Parts: sequence; C-alpha cells; structure tokens
Amino acid sequence: MIHFTPPPEFHLGPLTLNCHGTFFLVGAVVAWLWTRARLPREFHVHLDNLASWMTLGGILGARAFYVLLNPSMLRDPLSVLAIWEGGLVSYGGFFGALAAWWLYLRWNHLPRALFNDAVGPPALAGWGVGRIGCFLNWWNEYGTVTSVPWAFVVGQDPPRHPVMLYLAVGHILAALAAARLARRWNLRADGLALMGYGLVRLVFDFWRDYDPVSLRLGSQALAGLFLLAGLALVLKSRSSQNPADPTS
Repeated sequence: MIHFTPPPEFHLGPLTLNCHGTFFLVGAVVAWLWTRARLPREFHVHLDNLASWMTLGGILGARAFYVLLNPSMLRDPLSVLAIWEGGLVSYGGFFGALAAWWLYLRWNHLPRALFNDAVGPPALAGWGVGRIGCFLNWWNEYGTVTSVPWAFVVGQDPPRHPVMLYLAVGHILAALAAARLARRWNLRADGLALMGYGLVRLVFDFWRDYDPVSLRLGSQALAGLFLLAGLALVLKSRSSQNPADPTS
C-alpha cells in the first residue's frame, strides 16, 4: 500500500492555486504547443485565438455539468462560480471546448478537417496531463476499494485504486498511439483520439467509485458513444481517397 497525502493549496494573495486547476492549465499549454506543431504556420494565429476560447468553453462546460449533477449548489449561486474549490466534470469540459472550437472554425470559415485532425491527439494528451491534477487533488474522485499492492491510502480512508492516475496514463498513451497510427496508416487522427478516449474511460471507469453507481453506467455509455463516433470518423477516412494529412 502507498500512503499518500494530497499536496496543499498555495495562496498568492487573493489567488488560490491547487493541483486540479494547475495541471489542467499545464495540459492546455501542452495541447496548444503540440497542435501548433501539427498545423501549417499560416493557421497559427487562429490556433492562438482558439486556445483562449476553448479554455473558457472547457471550464464553463465542465462546471456546468458538475452543477447539473449537484443541483443543490443552486441554493447558493455564488458557490457555482467557486471553481477553485474543485468540481469539474470531464465530459462537460469536452463538450464546452468542442462547442467553442466548432463555433470559431465555422465563424472564420477555416478548414475543419485539417484543424480537427491536428488537435485530436494533443487534446487527448492535454486531458491526460490534467488528470494528474485530479489524482493529486484526490477530492471526490476516488477509485474503488482494493487490496492491490499499488493501492493508495489517504488519511483514514481504506486503500483505493488511483483511478485518476490510470486515466492520466491511459489518455497520454492513447494520444501518442493515435498520432503514430494516423501517420502510419493514413487515418484521421481525431477519430483515433476519440476512440482512445472512449476506450480508456470505458475500461477504467470500472475502478472508479461512483455514487450512485448509475453514474458509472451513464459515463460508460458516453464513453461508448465517443468510441463509436471515433470509429465512424476512421472508417470514413478509409473510404475517402483524400483523408486528412497531419504535418507531424
């Protein structure tokens, strides 16, 4: 068993920093840098603009989903805004960032296939980096109780699977695999990344301690939809004679 104490928050004047928010910020920077390397130079200015809009959309979406799952928060509207206290849902973040991405590309008449293919693996890797913050934060994102040698013990709590660490490693490895397979087999990298995300969540959610358990079924159902959507994109690229061609 591994005894673990979550790192404390840091206070910089009125600003409070914790692992949860810090690592998602680092993940966003990682995703931006890698996507920038995959896009032709003439589109870099648009990617810089997109980074801000997607970060905002991701945070708003992640918080909105959390509030939907915890409607009692609406009794104190100010608590809804207190994202520094934790409380973000990954699926909400995905949909929020995706909405910002889609609206920006459509508004500026940019080549969506090129941008989507470039951002797929980097976005998945960035989400994996953010999951490291979830693991370090530990709050309200527990794994199931277990007796495996690598179980983590926090305080007086029983030993649990470090499920957020599983997700972090899984997402990063899936992102690297998606980028490599897309180059080797001339497939859509965004489709492979979606498949990777869905597969990782579908598998590792079995070791996440959901309360109530019905939340696990909902999460895995969404993961299955992501997996199928990614598969559809990959199959479409195979049937096309001119699939997206990432630059790296």
